[in-house]
Amino acid sequence: MTTRPQREASTDEHRPPTGTSRDQGTPVLLAAFPVNVAVPLPTPGVSVGRAWLAAAGLNDTKISSSHLRLTRAGGRLQIEDVGSRNGTWLDGHRLPAREPVPIEDGAVLRVGETLLVYRAAYAGPAEPEPAVGGLSGPWGLRAARAELERLARRPVRNVLLTGESGTGKEMLAEAVVRALKRSRGPFTRVNVAGIAASVFEGQLFGWERGAFSGSSASNPGLLRASAGGAVFLDEIGELPIELQPKLLRVLENQEVLAVGAKEPAQVDIAVIAATNRPLEAAVQQGRFRLDLLARFPVRISLPPLRERPEDVFAILRALWERSYGPLELARVRVDVEAVELMMLHDWPANVRGVNQLVASADPAVGLKLSLVEQVLGVRASAAAAPPPTQEAIVEALAACGNNQVQAAKRLGLSRAQLLRRLKAMRHDAGERPARKR
Repeated sequence: MTTRPQREASTDEHRPPTGTSRDQGTPVLLAAFPVNVAVPLPTPGVSVGRAWLAAAGLNDTKISSSHLRLTRAGGRLQIEDVGSRNGTWLDGHRLPAREPVPIEDGAVLRVGETLLVYRAAYAGPAEPEPAVGGLSGPWGLRAARAELERLARRPVRNVLLTGESGTGKEMLAEAVVRALKRSRGPFTRVNVAGIAASVFEGQLFGWERGAFSGSSASNPGLLRASAGGAVFLDEIGELPIELQPKLLRVLENQEVLAVGAKEPAQVDIAVIAATNRPLEAAVQQGRFRLDLLARFPVRISLPPLRERPEDVFAILRALWERSYGPLELARVRVDVEAVELMMLHDWPANVRGVNQLVASADPAVGLKLSLVEQVLGVRASAAAAPPPTQEAIVEALAACGNNQVQAAKRLGLSRAQLLRRLKAMRHDAGERPARKR
């Protein structure tokens, strides 16, 4: 990545991310639209614009030659529009000219037709990274990618995947199978919550002939049928407590005890489990065995989409191209305001919600703001609407009984936006001097 020439760096200046293991994190702007590139922060106090972004590979004629300025006050980064032609937008709100405004980690910045996400401590590479097992994540899947790389070098059989519903755990499980070098064997998917408890034991562990009425022939069960490969147990937290000791035997000793069998049978299998619930809480509630949870030495987490807005357009593009072919911005209309609204959305269904949006689109029309507003059920902020005041936030939380989701909706914000504002409010409260008594 290239950077524009600057004067000799001072201790207050920001350097571009290196991606080395020694890098503890650098403040950076991650471009999310129209292209992906990491943009080093400019010299504090210096007004920058079109040339600054062009040096990073972002050519946007809608950006003024002198557009914005970044400064620091009290240890906090601030952004200021210096009187640009088309304005500077922070989290969907147009900034007043020449008025510094604090910018928090994860904030979405729009300048011209470019969208960037501020990260206060980014330690990844300067270039976007490829998909993880089919999951698009040029910036936000760095931790999962690193775990997969380590997994390929470890003699591990049992892996636990965690993440909210719709984050792509099944696709990640396929990447785990490849990392474990078990792609040549069978890969069996099991929805634990979708099998009745009364038949689950036989389905998973198999049965011997005559084990119960009507069992005229033996059945190896899904685990033994997957020998040499892997089995994916989705929603492992729903496994009945009385069956968990039998699965523990599989994880510990690679042994399967079929229904009606007197002795266990050996099986060569990798077990990849997934959950969208905190299993530690289930252990405390007596619904999940601690020793079973402990048998998963490797755990890989997929962050929810609301925590990685810098990946949203890349995910949409990947899903769009699977359905309609290449999404070429020179040919297909994509409104920057539409992408901005997507990046500010909470996405309770995660990637499934993006897929629903893609399915609702007309490839001949493109991605218009009106479509995104309709599908998401939200409207973009009015052009000059200021962000809510601290008083408005406090009142909304009080009116909603401190329910952040409801308060965010009342304020016209996403939950992620509200959380950033609450963090800023706590920071400001900590900086205020105590009152004299």
